[in-house]
Amino acid sequence: MEYRENYYDTMANSQRVSSQGEWSPPPPQFEEHDHIYTAQDSSHANSPPSPYSAMPHSPPPPLSPSLHTFQHVAPQEYNQGVSTEKETPYTTHMAVGSPTPDYSAPQVVPSQRAYPFSSQPFSPASHGGSTLGSPQPRPYTFKEHVDTNDQHTSRAGSVPPPVPPKDDRKCGMKKRTFCLLMGCVVFWLIALAVGLGAGLGIGLKKKGGNEVQSDPFCREHPRLCIGGALNAEYISKKGAFNGSGIALAGESWNPNDGTLFTLYFQHHTGDIRSLKYTKGQKWVGGSESTIVASDAKNATPISAVSYVANATQFFHVFYVGKDNTVKQVTQTNASTTALLWTPGTINSQNLKVYDSPSSGLQACWKGNYYGDSDFTNFPTNTGKPNEIPFDNRLGMNLWYALDNSTFQQYAWYAGNDDWQQIKKWQGFNTQAGVGCFSWGAGTTQYAMMVSKDEDVEFYWKDSDTNTSTQVRNDEHPINAWENATAAAIQDVWPSTSLGYTSFFYAQLADRSIRGYDVLFGAENTSYPHRENFTVQTPAAPLYALGGTHFSVTSVSEMNEKGDVLYDSLYVFFQTQGDDITAATRRVHGGEWTIAPLKVPDA
Repeated sequence: MEYRENYYDTMANSQRVSSQGEWSPPPPQFEEHDHIYTAQDSSHANSPPSPYSAMPHSPPPPLSPSLHTFQHVAPQEYNQGVSTEKETPYTTHMAVGSPTPDYSAPQVVPSQRAYPFSSQPFSPASHGGSTLGSPQPRPYTFKEHVDTNDQHTSRAGSVPPPVPPKDDRKCGMKKRTFCLLMGCVVFWLIALAVGLGAGLGIGLKKKGGNEVQSDPFCREHPRLCIGGALNAEYISKKGAFNGSGIALAGESWNPNDGTLFTLYFQHHTGDIRSLKYTKGQKWVGGSESTIVASDAKNATPISAVSYVANATQFFHVFYVGKDNTVKQVTQTNASTTALLWTPGTINSQNLKVYDSPSSGLQACWKGNYYGDSDFTNFPTNTGKPNEIPFDNRLGMNLWYALDNSTFQQYAWYAGNDDWQQIKKWQGFNTQAGVGCFSWGAGTTQYAMMVSKDEDVEFYWKDSDTNTSTQVRNDEHPINAWENATAAAIQDVWPSTSLGYTSFFYAQLADRSIRGYDVLFGAENTSYPHRENFTVQTPAAPLYALGGTHFSVTSVSEMNEKGDVLYDSLYVFFQTQGDDITAATRRVHGGEWTIAPLKVPDA
């Protein structure tokens, strides 16, 4: 801490006068500061220095008049009127002049360095006051604020100003500020790159990129496609294949087996696998040990038929192969103890399927319900057992897409090796599924397809050849397929699957799955609107993937007296792409329980 005495220069022909009474030197213990502060409790307003001449090379203006002689006052008296926090510079006269960039008159300047005479005692002749000797005047080029970019010009007798330490700067900014700014720029560049990459990945139309990511057909007809065909980003990496076909084969006709039904699906690896639902209401399987076929096309439709003939259990699974032909694998309980799957008879016929990312395929058992047994305990939509005798001609019907508007129908009859071509169905949407009902009582069978107007149409055919039981009129021809126009379901998803067991199911245009209580009666087939329902939770509607494959069934368990122990409807579909989701409820009503099945990732 330095002690300081303030002095003013006495110049020729100039006198210093006090403008505000007497002046006392500041007390000790005051520090020098770089700014001017207003003294606390001071009764005088301090005036800042007046501006100087605007002429850069004009001669200096006259200096301030000389000061009167001042009495020395003890420090404790000085402290009574001045704040002890900051020293307040004191000027006695307002300088006259105009600003000049390189000159300033001698006055109190906060940033001025201590004078060399700061500790010099008063003159012996002053008697307590003194005419002070002039301190070293500031050089002509002195500035109150030092610009670090200015070059200092040394003059004789001048004291060079202190050189401020150089800041480490980059591009005119402090190094730390520069580094922070560059870090932010790099971060946002990375974020932008990631965002653009993600945008391109989900379908931004960029030349050369979008064509690889999705099928050209699906870019023009997205509602006819599903999964990876819409975008490669949607291909499953775990669980089920996105767009997997789903099929069910019931086994409730076999009371000695612990399985109620078997579900077939496509795993994300491309294999077709199976899951079994037991009477203990548990799911088993789905691993590599349950592989049914390994040559399936991606998102292939799957259809399954099971029955009993001559006391032998048969399971047939149909799908589209990688070579775009209809494939069949068969399993019986008489094959081996390992229950191997063997190629079916239709493979050798090399039936080509319409080459599209999605297409319809459906196999359907025809004749009595599941073969040897009439299976009168199978649940009906009325709750009553089947009482009408079944047709004894056993076999299977098969529909597959021949082109974008034609389904080809083939048929096989028990005891034959080959499949026979039956009919071409033209004018339909072959990306949608096919529904069928040909195992019921009587001699009439039904097929359901989606028209180009996105409506489900019901067709019936009566094959009764017994003249004593035939219905003979113009509205009921024999052995001809006819449209039951009263049963049409409008505004469905254009590539919806179709299924029937106890109730008929379709996916509507809003992606909900709806069940219909269809009353099958040949030309009088219809459904009462009040008996229809939507598969949903009590809290909110359920929306499946648009165009999801789905499969349906119903199960009823009875005791020896014929009393129903329990009955249930089951619907299986996809909501996420790598899932198989199950929905179930009682046959005659109640809330739906909906949950995904556990599908192994490996």
